[in-house]
Amino acid sequence: MGKKGAYSGMSPKDVSILAMDRFIQRNDRKRSGKKPLPARRKDVNIPIHMWPLKDQIEYWENRSEEDRFLDQYSSYGLWLKKVKELSGVYPETFLDFTSNIRMEIRSLYDSYTTPKMAVLELRKYGVY
Repeated sequence: MGKKGAYSGMSPKDVSILAMDRFIQRNDRKRSGKKPLPARRKDVNIPIHMWPLKDQIEYWENRSEEDRFLDQYSSYGLWLKKVKELSGVYPETFLDFTSNIRMEIRSLYDSYTTPKMAVLELRKYGVY
């Protein structure tokens, strides 16, 4: 004999439809509280990863060397830290050597010189 109350009076098809309706309603409630995502289109106000793939590829391929430099070294401090590291000079000694040529070092950063090339330029000034 079966369990008491096992028969609910609904067919399996009705049960699955009811479960799907609950699932849809729950997801609609979740989505109603969120801000809608912008359409996938090329626009400066939309993050690049949301652009169509063709436009993303075009954007990354057409970047200038200055843009790539600024991605890697967004600030003067990061660039200078890398130059110190590549120079192989003790940090305090590096500061002593470069104290009178700060403007030249800044001009190297402003001209988007890579840290390796900057180290070679600084050797001309006696930073070893």
